Amino acid sequence: MRKLLFTIAVCVATVASAGQFKVTALKSVDVKTEKPTFHPRFMPDGETLLVSSESYSGLGLIDIKTGSYNHLTDMVGAGYKAAICDDGKTIVTRQFNFNTMRESLYTLDIATRQTTVLADDIEHINAVKVEAGDVEINNNGTIVRRSIATRQNKAVPTDDVFVTEEDLKMVVYKNGVRTVVDPMSTPEYDAQYTWTSLSPNKKKLLFVSGNDAYTSNLDGTGIVRLGAIHAPVWRGNDYVVAMEDHDDGHIFTSSDIVIVRVDGANYQKLEGVKGEINMFPSVSPDGSKIAYHNVDGKIYVMTIGEE
Repeated sequence: MRKLLFTIAVCVATVASAGQFKVTALKSVDVKTEKPTFHPRFMPDGETLLVSSESYSGLGLIDIKTGSYNHLTDMVGAGYKAAICDDGKTIVTRQFNFNTMRESLYTLDIATRQTTVLADDIEHINAVKVEAGDVEINNNGTIVRRSIATRQNKAVPTDDVFVTEEDLKMVVYKNGVRTVVDPMSTPEYDAQYTWTSLSPNKKKLLFVSGNDAYTSNLDGTGIVRLGAIHAPVWRGNDYVVAMEDHDDGHIFTSSDIVIVRVDGANYQKLEGVKGEINMFPSVSPDGSKIAYHNVDGKIYVMTIGEE
């Protein structure tokens, strides 16, 4: 454990200086729907947000400029880790069955709102990866790749990297090899991991363990502590956006949106509406905007620039 902490300390201490970010605009989105909306995710156009309920049920689209709302589905669990196809026309989503405690995966055509089954009656679907018209999921320790257009299984490319969590452990599938990545555990401490994701260049892991977020190499080496932050998401390959939240054991008492470089430098709070509890950020494809919601389901979009 001492060696691990020393490695983290060295990584943080040796980082270079970095520029500062400034919030250049902050917009409250006047959503044209009676229901609160949560968990905003940018669509590929950078001008539309995919939203869900607080419990991740249902999906809808919000036009950031006008606030117009387009309801897509009421499926239970549809908003949890929904994957957006690059063309912005299709969403890969899920439906949870409380009777069987199992899930099914669907494609959802935005134009027609039609859903089509991709995978049915699976015990648990964690990560969903969409790439080049295909979708990948982990089904009982096996990576399944399926064509979105034909629903047919396809061979997984030999250079493929798929990152997920299994029993609260990070698992990396690379070149067909399954590896459990558990850098934080010790003989005295069994670490658990959440919010695991892969950097866009497929070279780094981002995860939360305990009360802190970290980055590391794919094999768990090169750990860098980013801070006591949660719900982290990538902003390109060099920065992470997250929420620095606090609670009293029952409810959130405060939360700010923060940005930090992957090497631990330039940790910075991004100023939102004073007194608001700002949560679960999403970053636009070009990195210039951050969307998030408050505890009441109000959506905000901030524009940031690097000084």
